[in-house]
Amino acid sequence: MSYIDRNLLAGEEILFRTKKHKIVFFFPVIWTIFALYAGSYMHGNVVLMKLEWVPAAVGLLFWLYAGLEYGTSEYVVTSKRVMMREGFFTRHTNEMRVGAISQVNVDQSLLGQILNYGTVSIQAFGAYDSFPMIARPITFQQCVNEQLDRAVNPTQQR
Repeated sequence: MSYIDRNLLAGEEILFRTKKHKIVFFFPVIWTIFALYAGSYMHGNVVLMKLEWVPAAVGLLFWLYAGLEYGTSEYVVTSKRVMMREGFFTRHTNEMRVGAISQVNVDQSLLGQILNYGTVSIQAFGAYDSFPMIARPITFQQCVNEQLDRAVNPTQQR
């Protein structure tokens, strides 16, 4: 059971859930390709032969970090709140009541638009927080805006 599921309020239901985008694994993939090339080069060099394990070890650290970053990220829009949590060693958590949110922004690069990831920034009255590399950020923004409309117009049907 995830952090979000354990901290739901009575009568609160999850409307949209997403995670970090798999683009977080891009750098480990590039490093792995480099490590394979570097390892084969170092194996052929008498001086560097004793250090040929170093690129693979660094690559393993990059994979572990990206895996933890991906595995510990949760972004949820519920019927009452927007809840976001990311990080393992340094945890970043934010829970905002829908009524307190004044603005939701999405920033996407060209690659982010193609692969459907971006940075979601939420501005509440007096607070501002942003979360980078979220998968499906436009859908997240639309879901938050729908909840804001329901908070303003409570007679609107779900």
